[in-house]
Amino acid sequence: MTLRKIPLLLFLIFVVIGSAKSQLIGFRLGVNSNVFVNELGTSDVPHPDALAATPAINTQKFVPQPTIGVEAEILFQVSPMSHFGVELEYSKLKGYNNTPPVYNYYLTPYFNQFQDSYIDAPVAFNTTLFNVAVNWKYFFFKTSPLKPFVKLTGVVAFVGTDFQYREFPVEEYVNQLELPGFDPNTNAMIDYAVELPNTILYARGTSNTDQEKWPAFHLGGGVGFDYSINERWSFQVDGTATVINSGIINGVPNFTYEKVDEKDMLRYNNRSSLTLQISAGLVYSISVGESGKGPRGETDPNLPFYRKK
Repeated sequence: MTLRKIPLLLFLIFVVIGSAKSQLIGFRLGVNSNVFVNELGTSDVPHPDALAATPAINTQKFVPQPTIGVEAEILFQVSPMSHFGVELEYSKLKGYNNTPPVYNYYLTPYFNQFQDSYIDAPVAFNTTLFNVAVNWKYFFFKTSPLKPFVKLTGVVAFVGTDFQYREFPVEEYVNQLELPGFDPNTNAMIDYAVELPNTILYARGTSNTDQEKWPAFHLGGGVGFDYSINERWSFQVDGTATVINSGIINGVPNFTYEKVDEKDMLRYNNRSSLTLQISAGLVYSISVGESGKGPRGETDPNLPFYRKK
């Protein structure tokens, strides 16, 4: 699936939800912050060459960095205490590792598109996700202004990432070139104009590569609350944990080592990523249709976006 297919997907969603005959519709605008937690599934088996080149103190653990994204959602009432939402979201995930291992990926032909060799230095990733999500939320406390809720979400994500040196080690790179230091005729230091290489170690779906964003699905759930400010406005906060079926959220493609017929092989390892998100936003609700009217033509006071008449 590509970004060009999003309008068709949204059209199909609206056709399905049209039968819900919602009485109230909410429009939510918010911001979010996301954190990459860890990769799930079978861990990569290090290649002997990668294992030998990795110092014992190095680790695969990334330190997360703060991010800000934006999101917009349309909420449709489907029962007295629950609603269905369609959401468009732009989110980011960032992190760094000052003592990374030598990843198996560096030993694959894919790495040669960006570098000829790897220098042991701090690395960082910068990942963006464009999400098309469908959400279901169930609210508690029918008449209270503060309504906690639980949430389920299903998402189509388009993942783009840059994985690169956090600080490119210029001195180490120049020393690796093994350039002669002195002119034997003048016994003076030779001045070289060294062109630094591309610092990108891997990229997909960004300006640093021709590859398109990675389409992926993720599922998750969370908790939150909705607080009524007045008759039309409310403030909503939620925390969500999702599992994305993409292994490049931390920027590094996964390859695992195995020996086949006495030959060393590196096989792509399809892993998923666990992420956490905190979002906050304002909800504006309006009344539509007549499906929410009771037998006396009054608005049901149990609706999450109840507005007194």
